[in-house]
Parts: sequence; structure tokens; C-alpha cells
Amino acid sequence: YPDGLRSTREYDERGRLTAETSRTGETTRYSYDNPQSELPSGIHDATGSSKTMRWNRYGQMVAFTDCSGYETKYEYDRFGQMTAVHREEGQSIYRSYNRRGQLTAVRDSQGRETRYDYNDAGDLITVTGPDGNRTETQYDGWGKALSTTQGGLTRRMEYDAAGRVTQLTNENGSHSAFTWDTLDRLTQQTGFDGRVQRYGYDLTGKLTQSEDEDLVTHWHYDASDRLTHRTVNGLEAERWQYDEHGWLTELSHLSEEQRVAVYYGYDNKGRLIRERQTVSDPQTNELLWQHETLQGYSEQGLANRFKPDNLPPVEWLTYGSGYLAGMKLGDMPLLEYTRDRLHREVLRRFGSDTLPESYELTTTYTPGGLLHGQHLTLPQLNREYGYDEGGRLVRISGPQQTREYRYSDTGRLTSVHTTSTTLDITLPYATDPAGNRLPDPEFYPDSASTVWAD
Repeated sequence: YPDGLRSTREYDERGRLTAETSRTGETTRYSYDNPQSELPSGIHDATGSSKTMRWNRYGQMVAFTDCSGYETKYEYDRFGQMTAVHREEGQSIYRSYNRRGQLTAVRDSQGRETRYDYNDAGDLITVTGPDGNRTETQYDGWGKALSTTQGGLTRRMEYDAAGRVTQLTNENGSHSAFTWDTLDRLTQQTGFDGRVQRYGYDLTGKLTQSEDEDLVTHWHYDASDRLTHRTVNGLEAERWQYDEHGWLTELSHLSEEQRVAVYYGYDNKGRLIRERQTVSDPQTNELLWQHETLQGYSEQGLANRFKPDNLPPVEWLTYGSGYLAGMKLGDMPLLEYTRDRLHREVLRRFGSDTLPESYELTTTYTPGGLLHGQHLTLPQLNREYGYDEGGRLVRISGPQQTREYRYSDTGRLTSVHTTSTTLDITLPYATDPAGNRLPDPEFYPDSASTVWAD
């Protein structure tokens, strides 16, 4: 690589990949179950974890076992299309296809199904969710989408002869226009609100100028095409500096007549190990303030230590390929995690078991994998979650308060109803057809609840 780091690959006499070493020195090894197999049966990474795979005679994966011994199985039809995926904790996904090999339905283990319909040209024209909501798309003769309708609201697109989008009309009927050069680069964009933005490029295609109303920005690069500084209306905005490896070492800008900078330091493997933030006088370079943080890595190359200024280090423990198992501040335990067979958090322990202020948070999931409940040692903070057929959150309930969420046919949040022993209130969330928030007349009676221009 240009910065001097190397990555290597090793092969056996049959040309099969047996080892791969990254730029930072971590090696992943591949094993095969027999001399004739071209597909690996095992992967052993730098963290010490191992994964195994099984394949059918057509070269399709039928089973994958992760670093903890948990297995995912795959099924296929006679045409080689994946029809089912079975994961731990009883989670399965089933797929159906038509005679043309197009995906027509996806069903989960709870029976919730999403259906897909196509036109004669093979374009996806309808997606119907488990709750019956439909998204419909129309196409031109070239297969480009002309309109998308959801919940009775439609967005439309127009194209030029080269197939580039030239106009987008949103659900309000407002237009956004796009202009391109002969090299398919965007040169002008007129937004829904009428604001015009223009872009200029050099001969190699790099962005060198952008205009946004009365703001003109110029972008400057070095001989290696790295961004070095940016000016707005002739005044310096930001500055970037690099070392001999090409790694970013400084990013700075002027703010209230002071230079604010962030400096980055790396180890010999190119990993970030130091970040220093400073505020200085640009005239005298006098240092006015600074804060530095340090980062460390395990022997396996995983980040595992963070050290802020004047504070004990924060360290974390991982397992497998990097799943978080615990954290501590100095010598004091902060968090410990217990995970299920899908590596989802099911128990979080705060502090040490020996401390009287230690707390535990238990997390449960629905059979479909959605968050179902969180129970803390303090029962007044417990929460239960409810969902509709489309998987949208409709309720958060606890001992002290319940919130219910309602949505439009387009899936936008329309109201939040909060109830407790002392409260019963509904907060509406009004939007125009394009999804822009509108002022609530109850709280802003002087505002006109009309459709925004964009």
C-alpha cells in the first residue's frame, strides 16, 4: 500500500486460500475438509475464534457454526434458490418464488408475510406488508421507476435520454430538478424550496467548487488528490494535514478568532492510538486548552482500552469475533453482559456483585426477534413493548406510565398518547403529504398549518 503497510495471502498447491494477513498484522486461516474441496470448511481468525461451514454438492452453504458453536442452517429448492434460513432461538425465515425465479413472499416463524408482485417485464410493482399496507411502483419501458405510491401518496420521477433523474416531484406536488454534464456529474440542483446549488469539477473529476445561494466554497487538494483545505467566500473554513504515510494527522478550523484542531496519532500498523483536541491563538500559536484520549488494542487486534485525560482507563472484554462481554473503569467493574444463542443481550449487570448498589437489567425478545421487555432490579423502571402486524412499535408500558404510538397508512408517526396516574395527554404529530412536520395548532395557534413548500 502507499503508506508502506502490507497485506498478504497464502495458498496451497491446489491454489486454495489458506491464510490471509491484514494490513494491521492479524492473520485469518482457512481449512478444507478434503483435498478435492474448493470451499473452506473452517475459518480461524486472529481472535482465536473458529467458524465452520458445510456445503452441498452444488457449492451452496447448508450450515454455518459460529465461534460459540451456534448453528445457522440453510435450505434450497431444486433451482438453487434459498427457501429457508433457520437460526438459533427458533427463528426462521421462509422464501417463496414464482416460476421465473422471482421472490414472491418472505415469511417469518410467526407467520408474518411480506408479498412481492411483478409486471411482465420483471419489475417489482407491489410490496404488501404483513399489515396489508402496499407500496406500488410504476415503470417506463426502460425499467426506470416513474412513480412510487404508499398510503395514497405518490412520488414521481422524470429522466433524460441518458437515464439520469432530471426532476423529482414529491407528495406535495413540489419539484426538485437536477442538471448533469456529459460525464454524468451533477452540476446543478434546484430544491423543493427553490434553492439552487451548483457544482464544478476539475479535469480529473474532483469537486473544486460548490455554490449555495450566496455561499461559494472552493475545495483544494494536494498532488495525491487528498483534500488539504476548504474556503467559503474566500475565507478559510477547514484545513487537513497528513503524514508521510498519507494518514490524516490534523483537522482544524477557525472559530471565534481561535483555531480549533484535532490531532491524530497512529501505531506502526496504522491504528488510531491517540486523539488530541486543542484550542489555540492563530496569531501566536499559544495553547489555550487541550484534551487528549488514548486507545489500546488487544493482541488479537481488537480495540479494548480507552484512556481520557485525568481519568482511569475504560477497558472492555470481548469474546468470539468481538461481542462485548464486560467493561470496567480502572479496577472497578462497570458492566457485564450475558448473551443468548444469537448473541443478543439478555442480562446486563451494573457494578460488582459484591457492591450493595449492583443492579441487573433483564431483556427479553418476541419470537420474531423484537424487543419485548426490560426488567430492572428497580421494578418501577420496568418496560414492556408492543408492536403491530407491520412490526412498528405501538406501545411502551411500565408501572408508572404507558405510551401508545399511532401511525398513518404511510407509516408516519401521527400521535403519542401518554397515560399515568396523574397524566392523560395525546400529542399529535402532523405532517404534510411529503412528511414535513407541521406546527401543532394547540401549541402554536398563530401558525398556519399549511403544506410547506418543500
